[in-house]
Amino acid sequence: MTGETETWTADRVIQIMRDLAREDDLPNHLVTGEITGKDTVETLGIDSLGGAYLIERLEDTTGVQMPDDFLDLTDDIDRIAARLTDLIKSAGST
Repeated sequence: MTGETETWTADRVIQIMRDLAREDDLPNHLVTGEITGKDTVETLGIDSLGGAYLIERLEDTTGVQMPDDFLDLTDDIDRIAARLTDLIKSAGST
């Protein structure tokens, strides 16, 4: 683990999404478009390939491997941040 043990927020997840959009790994409208914690992966236009890029970046950032079912298209950003925080805490206690 890389020491990312603090609580993850929707804003942190959104920033990673914006970074990936700047790198053309997620839809370009995510660079500057309005995104809230209530937006879902699906409503943001992120497909399964984009979801894989997001999971890979989250794993690289946290040092925690995400389970295969970590991301669902109906998950909102708040849910992703909460699940991520739980995974990191769980990984730190093993």
